[in-house]
Amino acid sequence: MGIELVRIDDRLIHGQIVMAWCKAITIERIVVIDDEVALDSIRKMLFEAVAPPGIAVSILNVLQGIESLRTDAFAKEKLLILVTSPAAILTLVENGLVINKVNIGGMSFSKGKTVVTKAVSISATDKQAFKELHEQGLKLQIQQLPHDVPLDLMGKIN
Repeated sequence: MGIELVRIDDRLIHGQIVMAWCKAITIERIVVIDDEVALDSIRKMLFEAVAPPGIAVSILNVLQGIESLRTDAFAKEKLLILVTSPAAILTLVENGLVINKVNIGGMSFSKGKTVVTKAVSISATDKQAFKELHEQGLKLQIQQLPHDVPLDLMGKIN
């Protein structure tokens, strides 16, 4: 299995993914790992419809994602993994998925969150998950588009 990019983006599959990231990196499948989306047939249908031609989409809950990635269900494909939160990444890592780098693209502002950049706002729970990921050696980079200079998340939140 070739994980080309692991990205946190609460919008999941949208214009930046379709128009920029899928053109900048070679992928064959987008794997959305999110418990809520996996239960929402309308959102699943919409995400599958907006994926670039020739790129398969799998929408899995977290447990299905862990199982699929551990059993190499996508062993021969280049993957873009999309999640909505650092907690999902932490769960994947704690269950044996080897991830070296996480791209943070968009985490919307809402009440109780702290603005880190114009596209990234984090809650106390997010901050704790990021700290745990950082302690495990993951590189955490804010980068909306492929041509943007990546910013070290931990340098922004410490």
